[in-house]
Amino acid sequence: MIEVNQPRAQVTHDLAEELAALDDVVGFDPARALDRARRLQEAAEQAGDHDSTVSALLWQAEAHQRDGDPAASAGVITRTRETLAPLTAEHAVRASWLLSRVHTDLGDRPTALEHVMDAVGAFTDDVPRRLRTRVLIKVADLLDELGAREDSLIWYSRAEELAQGDGRMHMLVVNNRAYGALEAGEGDEALEQARLLTTLSEHYGRPLNADALDTVARIHLLRGDPAAAAETSRRAVDATQTLETKVADALPEYLLTLAVAQRELGEAATAARTLERARALCGPEGFARTKARILEEEAEVRAALGDYRAAYETHKAFYLADQELLSQQREAQARARQTIFETVTAREEAARYREEARRDPLTGLWNRLYVEERLPLMLREQPSHTGVLSVALLDLDHFKSVNDTFSHEVGDEVLRVVAGLLDAAAARAPGSFAARLGGEELLLILATDDRGTALRIVDDVRAAVRGYAWSPITPGRVVTLSGGIATATAEDTRSSLLARADAQLYAAKSAGRNRICTDAI
Repeated sequence: MIEVNQPRAQVTHDLAEELAALDDVVGFDPARALDRARRLQEAAEQAGDHDSTVSALLWQAEAHQRDGDPAASAGVITRTRETLAPLTAEHAVRASWLLSRVHTDLGDRPTALEHVMDAVGAFTDDVPRRLRTRVLIKVADLLDELGAREDSLIWYSRAEELAQGDGRMHMLVVNNRAYGALEAGEGDEALEQARLLTTLSEHYGRPLNADALDTVARIHLLRGDPAAAAETSRRAVDATQTLETKVADALPEYLLTLAVAQRELGEAATAARTLERARALCGPEGFARTKARILEEEAEVRAALGDYRAAYETHKAFYLADQELLSQQREAQARARQTIFETVTAREEAARYREEARRDPLTGLWNRLYVEERLPLMLREQPSHTGVLSVALLDLDHFKSVNDTFSHEVGDEVLRVVAGLLDAAAARAPGSFAARLGGEELLLILATDDRGTALRIVDDVRAAVRGYAWSPITPGRVVTLSGGIATATAEDTRSSLLARADAQLYAAKSAGRNRICTDAI
């Protein structure tokens, strides 16, 4: 129980722990999770804990969704987004993932895909691994359902890689992939995934949950073993209350599998009662795919009972529902393709803008922002690499007079030429790069096998600039540069390394320019 009169830090810690514990409740008892989340919301609001308030509301939204009330779920998410913004990355991801589940329940898979791709776009390292795994699984599931099977397998692989070591999530990935193979009629692949599921169950010491049991039952049907399918389906129905990945249409789906097995065993009357129960659980909203499949099976059952008139009428109803569903699916696939295209395009645009923000527009070299991001990473990685890391600060000699004598346009052309020479030099040492820090101040970051190689590369640049055919650009004027090199030590930071290189650059200028000086380590 949260005691709000405790120190704030303790209250925040206790709230976070109790909210996290809802993950073990919401899947099999959403009503209890909803009640607990509401109480935790009150405690969080009383304590002035914004993040815990948002978290409690999102748990309520998930409880509503899992309990078959997508409208209530969507309402909670929308109000949370509108009144409690800005959300943390974790909460933004969770909200988009939940909206994806809501729209899946409503049969609108393209919109569901849009929301889950928004979740992917909001990923940061702060977002819990289990939540990221669930998001990747949802992307894969939706792509599979929308007909993009090859793409879905790529996303399942990404999810499985992230889920390694987490038995609950690893088994969920494999189960969903097996179900996709079943739906695609890939019996051998489905069987292989079912075997992997069993192996993982033993490896992690986790029994198969209701969802996995239903998948296995369907595989038994595919292989022509209705008795095994019926037994496994009954276990799935009985285990529904402990299902860790509960969704509102789960039980109707399990009952449908059981009904098929019962009909194939010659128990048509029992199958009819099972289907009545499944239909009643679907409710008036959404679940169009499940309802159509129930109608299809009801037609088979009526025929097995000898009621051919009812079988005909039911089949007609199924045909109409199936055609409507097919039309919706075609529209959905078109919208999904557009969503995927727009998402990929947006990512490409974002990547392009990100790179442009780190490029010097005049020379095309990396800029100071990139150096500030990249150099610290290279310093941290250096201890695990053989070789050395060196920085060379370079400055064009008397560059101001080039601008004054010829023009700034000529000065810009000089900088572009020198930039090309620097890029060529950096290419001699993989992992190296050149940058422009501003004005005529340039930089080479060199990852080489030894210090001598770095010195030779930098001096070769100096010689290349000195020996360039400058006459067409600066008639009667030869351009030169000076440089200072510092080689990284274990204690160096970005600032200390650049400061030592700058000291050597000052020494080169003081010694007469057109030369390279280096630290003596």
